[in-house]
This record gives sequence, C-alpha cells and structure tokens, in this order.
Amino acid sequence: MLAYKFLDVRYGIKSLCEQRLKISTLSDLNDPFELLPYILTDRNRRSAFRNIRDQISKKRGMLCFSADWKDPVIWAHYSEKHRGLCLGFEIPDEKCKEIKYVAKRLSLPAAPTLSDANTLLFTKYINWQYEHEIRVWAALNELDHGLYYANFGEELRLVNVIAGTRCLLSQSEIIQALGALAPDVKLIKARAGFTKFEIVKDKRGF
Repeated sequence: MLAYKFLDVRYGIKSLCEQRLKISTLSDLNDPFELLPYILTDRNRRSAFRNIRDQISKKRGMLCFSADWKDPVIWAHYSEKHRGLCLGFEIPDEKCKEIKYVAKRLSLPAAPTLSDANTLLFTKYINWQYEHEIRVWAALNELDHGLYYANFGEELRLVNVIAGTRCLLSQSEIIQALGALAPDVKLIKARAGFTKFEIVKDKRGF
C-alpha cells in the first residue's frame, strides 16, 4: 500500500538523512478521542477503556500517513503551509490499515470480538476524514533522546519525495539528504492545479 507522510522542511530533511520516522505516542496525538470510539456513559466502563488505552500506550505508538498527497488542506495543516515535504512509502498491506470514520460514537459490544479490537484501534470521528489516514501501529522499543523511531526498510520503503508548492529546497539538497537511497526514490515538485482544488506534479520540475 502506498502511504504518504507530511512533514515540515526541518523534520523532512532530518527523516531523510537519518532514514527513519518518529513514532507518535498516544500522548502526542491531537485527538482526545483516540481509542475511545464507543459511548462510555458508564463510569466503570469508561475507567476500564482508559486503562486499556494507557496499557497500549506503554508498548505501542503509531505512524500516521495519508492515502492521498494531492489534498491542499493536508499540505496546509501538516507540511508547513506547503513549504515542507511529503514522503511516499510502500508498506506491506498486512502492516497497515485505513481508518474508518464515523459520525457518532459507537455502542459498546456486549461480547467484544477481534473485529471490535480493530474498531478500537482504527476508528475516528468523521470530521478527520479529509486526512484519509492510513495507520501503522509500531512497537516502542528503543528510546532515543526521549523519542521512538521506525527505520526505513522493507516494511517502510521510501519511494517518493514530493516537495511542496512553496518548498524552497533544491533537487540537489534533497538528493544529498537521501544519500544512498537517492537512485531508488522518485522526486516530484508539486504545484497548485489549474482546473481543480488539488496539488499536482509540476512537469517543469524543480
């Protein structure tokens, strides 16, 4: 599955040079409803679900991607107002899953199943739908200066680097940051589309 990570210039270049992405912990995320898609009016059940979330957060974090790199709103929110980079990755289908978006909190199942576990991990409020999120849950193994990382590799294979419409990086600067990965990565310079509200490839290049 192709998945896209939006970053500002500083962290985009840092990720390319280090060949890794920062894993977000649950406390990092901007949505207080993460892992709480159910109606939780009962105090005991509410406490139980918060405990489940706390236990998961000690061992797992997430890599959040988008299925689409052409939405101008995502660039504006997550890539320094179009000044940053978008990194495209090929990820094995079994390692990632698209988020399901719902308009209302869900009823809590009486006897939870594996499907309900997936609902817990991959459900968000419908107003986040513009992100077209693809999520990868990752183990929090090795702490590096207070942060956790996932290295590029077969399960996180970099295939594209897209420079935003206002990105001032040159092609040579991106190639230098890529190092040995450069021959296998396609570089794209983006521009605003002429007929639709979308970001497209600038055929003129950098």
